[in-house]
Amino acid sequence: MKKITSSIITLSLLATLAWGQPAAIKLSLKEALELAQKQSLQSFLNKHNYMAQYWSFKSFRADYLPSVSLTTTPISYANSANLRYNSATRQDEYIRTENLSSYLSMNVSQKVALTGGTVYVESALNRIENFGSPNYIQFASNPYLIGYRQELFGYNAMKWERLIAPMQFEKSKKEFVEATETVNIQATQLFFQLVRAEAAVDIAQTNRTNTTRLLDVATKRFELGTVSREELLDLRLTNNNAEISLREALMNLRSAREDLLNYLMLPVEALLTTDIPNVLGSDSINTALALNKALANNPLPVGLEQNLLESRRDVAQTRSAQRFQANMNLSYGINKTNGNVSFDPQQGTYVPTNGQLNKVYQPDFDSYQQVAVTISIPILDWGKGKGKIEMARSRQQVAEISAHKTRQQFEQNVITRSVIFNLQKDKVAFAAVSDTLAQSSYELTMTRFNNGKTDVLKLNAAQQAKDNARLQYLNTLAEYWNQYYMIRKLTLYDFENNKDIELNDYLNQ
Repeated sequence: MKKITSSIITLSLLATLAWGQPAAIKLSLKEALELAQKQSLQSFLNKHNYMAQYWSFKSFRADYLPSVSLTTTPISYANSANLRYNSATRQDEYIRTENLSSYLSMNVSQKVALTGGTVYVESALNRIENFGSPNYIQFASNPYLIGYRQELFGYNAMKWERLIAPMQFEKSKKEFVEATETVNIQATQLFFQLVRAEAAVDIAQTNRTNTTRLLDVATKRFELGTVSREELLDLRLTNNNAEISLREALMNLRSAREDLLNYLMLPVEALLTTDIPNVLGSDSINTALALNKALANNPLPVGLEQNLLESRRDVAQTRSAQRFQANMNLSYGINKTNGNVSFDPQQGTYVPTNGQLNKVYQPDFDSYQQVAVTISIPILDWGKGKGKIEMARSRQQVAEISAHKTRQQFEQNVITRSVIFNLQKDKVAFAAVSDTLAQSSYELTMTRFNNGKTDVLKLNAAQQAKDNARLQYLNTLAEYWNQYYMIRKLTLYDFENNKDIELNDYLNQ
């Protein structure tokens, strides 16, 4: 329904403008919010910021699935002199070699988050063709190689990533919903800015009309001697000020209308007017409910928990970096080569035998085992490691204290906002009564002035009171809706429909 309403408004504006005429449309607060969520620039940016976090989390999850990679060197040609050991002369000699080689391997690996290690399986094939004398081809295969590499007694980055990344994504979802409520607040402020500007123009036009008519009456009464020259001059001054106020109000109206149109991404030529909401939203908000929803839905508590986890992670990482480091790599596989150069004692020469590809994948295979443990032990660092650990602990303590204070301030802010909102409905009601009374008082004072029963000063005071009461009512109404969407932003809860504001409520718009 929201999509249909906002689409109809947009299409009607564009259709009218297509005929070369300024489009005129009356916009309600609800329609303004729907348009803001559907097509404002800020809403567009919010969605793309969330999608960036979404794909980042998808990449994180994919990182813990089996990874398959293919590595190949199709052609590698070498023609150079290399230092080799000659077993016949028992000397190192520079021997010129020329060969053409190829390499192909496939690797499947899986991270093990519990230990921080990686299990892998590899299969590889090599081919080398040696030119010169003798000239021969050699193949070498590794049908399979199973291995496991692990950092011993060290920092397990995978463990901390699996704790922090889901929390970070959960926070990004809540931040997106919070950002959409910020759009509601901004659209509400711009909407009521236009409401006040329209009211100011109406007031200025009414005042100019009334002061012009009253000036005519006063001029006739001055000729009759029932109005003093001083009162006549005051009315002329009031009439002149009314003209100035009208022109200023018209400029402010144009600026306010353009601000709202630009925010809603609507044509600036549109003659947009507002439909002032007469029906309020929630009457009151339960403070305990608001606090519970804020703690459950707002991204700030999740962000504080994430910060604490990150500070503990930094301490663990710093401590492990100062201890001895040990890396282990275990692997087992089979391999086979085919093709070589052998010495023929009868001919007294080396006889080459070209290798065959199919034979490197036929039994019998040679087994391949590798066990490697690398150890690094810090012996003397002059207290550098201890200093880093203490700094990390200090940052952790600061993060814990800061989180406690921030959470306390957040809870107090939610309670305060709830109390402030619960006062708004009565304030709107009182302001509406004041507006009605001030209007009636002004009409009565104007009638009495026409009958010569009151002076210009009382008339001007009644007019000022009427104008102030009208603007005060609109300000109070704007404050009600601003406070309502502020408490929605804090709690991410729809108090009118009694449900949490979900991600999909805005994401699919």
